[in-house]
Amino acid sequence: MIRSLLLAPSLLLALTATAQAQEVGPDTAIDQASEPIIVDPMAQARDAMARNDPAEALARYLRVLARDPGDLEALTGAGDAALAVGDADAAINFYVRAEKIAPKNGKVKAGLGSALVQKEQPQAALRMFNDALDLGVLPASIALDRGLAYDLRGDTKRAQTEYGIALRAGQNAEATRRMALSLGIAGDKAGALAILDPLLRRQDIPAWRVRAFVLAMTGDTPGAEQAAYAVLPRYQADQLRPFLGRLATLKSAEKAAAVHFGHFPEDKAPKLASMSSPTSTKGSPVVAAPAPSRALAPPRTAEANTASSTGVVTAPIVDPTTGKTLSIEKPQTPTEAQSMAGEAKREAEVKRAEARKAAAEKAAADKKKKEKEEAKARASEPGRFWVQIASGSYKPDLDKEWDKQKKAHPKQLAGKSPWTMPYKATNRLLVGPFASKDAAQDFVNDARKAGWGTVPVTTGAGQKVERLN
Repeated sequence: MIRSLLLAPSLLLALTATAQAQEVGPDTAIDQASEPIIVDPMAQARDAMARNDPAEALARYLRVLARDPGDLEALTGAGDAALAVGDADAAINFYVRAEKIAPKNGKVKAGLGSALVQKEQPQAALRMFNDALDLGVLPASIALDRGLAYDLRGDTKRAQTEYGIALRAGQNAEATRRMALSLGIAGDKAGALAILDPLLRRQDIPAWRVRAFVLAMTGDTPGAEQAAYAVLPRYQADQLRPFLGRLATLKSAEKAAAVHFGHFPEDKAPKLASMSSPTSTKGSPVVAAPAPSRALAPPRTAEANTASSTGVVTAPIVDPTTGKTLSIEKPQTPTEAQSMAGEAKREAEVKRAEARKAAAEKAAADKKKKEKEEAKARASEPGRFWVQIASGSYKPDLDKEWDKQKKAHPKQLAGKSPWTMPYKATNRLLVGPFASKDAAQDFVNDARKAGWGTVPVTTGAGQKVERLN
C-alpha cells in the first residue's frame, strides 16, 4: 500500500503502440508491392531508446531476438529497455543471456548492476559495477545506481560521492533527488533542502515528495506531513502519515530501503529465487529476489496491475524467446494528471484553512486560560500596602539585611514580619501589609523622624509578594 502511495505520476514512462501493431498490413503491402518497405527493427529500437520510449524499444528488440536469440546487441538493448520500463527480472534475464555470449562486456556488467540494485541486492550490484569499471565503463555512466547501492548498504558518504560524479557529468534531476535523500538519510537536513531548492522552485513534484521524506528522516514529522498533504490527495496523505512518522527511527540502510522501495525492516523478507546467475569476476554468483516496487521511481511489474489505485494500465508484450509476458506501464493522460494536481491543490487549501481555524481556536483558548489564571492570581494576591525598608540584588541575603535592620530599628520593626518582591534588577525588602495606604504612610513618617528613610509601596491585585523566611 505504501509503495503505491509513493508512485510519482511524472516518473511513469510513456507507452506507445507495440511493434506488432505497427507492422505493415496486408492491404498496404498490396498497394506498395512495387516498392517494398524494408524495416530494420534494430534501428527502430535504437531510435525509440533515443526518444526515451523504452516500451517501443523493447518490442523492437524482441522482434530481433525472435529471429536471432543470440544477438548480443539486441539482448543488451532489451535488458536496458526492460530496466527502463521497470521490469528488473526481465532485464536480468536478458543480461544473463548476453553475459554468456560476452562475459567480458562492461556494458552488460553495468546493466546487471543496475538491475540488481532494483532487486535490493546492493552487495552483488557493487561487485558488478566494480567489474564494469575494470572493463572500461565510464564511472559517470553507473554513478547514479552505484550511489543507490551504497545507500542501501548504509554508506551514505560513498553514495554522495557517486551522486556528485553523476551531477558533475550534467544536469540530472534524479541524481539531485537521490543526493538529497542520501543527505537526509545521513541527517543533513539543511544540505538536503538546499540541493533540492532549484527543483522545488520549478515545481518538480517528485522533489516535493523527496522533501517530505527528508523532513521525516531528520525528525520533522509535522513538516513532513504538511509537505505530503501539499502534493498528495488527502486520503493518500492520511495513509502515508504512519510511514513518515517512523522514518526517523530507522537505521541508514533501512531508511534507504524505505524511501526508495517502500520496505520497512519488519516487512516479510522476499524469498531469494535462484536463477541462471551472472557471475562476477571478483566474487560469488548473484542471486535475484522478487522485484520490489520503488517508492520514487517507476513501479515494478507486480505493481503495474494495481490500475484502480494508481491510474496505471498495463499492456502485455511477450518475449518470443521465453514465452514470458512483460508488463509495460501506460501513464496517466494529461487530463488525469491535471485532475490529480487540481485535487492536490484543493486539498492543500482545505488543509491550510483547517490549520488557520485550529490556530484561531488555540489562540482563543490560550487567551481564556490566561484570563482565568490572572483572575485566580488576583483572588489569591489582592492589592495591599507595604513599606520598603531596604533592597538587595541577591535574594538569599535579604534575611541578613532583615537582621541588620531589626538591630538598627528595633522599636519600629517590633511585631513586623519581612516580605519581598522583585523590582527590576533587585528585590524589595518590605514590612506589612498595612491596613491602609494612610497606615503605611504613618509608618514612613515615624521612621523619618527617627532618621530612617523608607518608602511606601502599593501592590496591585495579582502581584505576588513572598514572606521572607
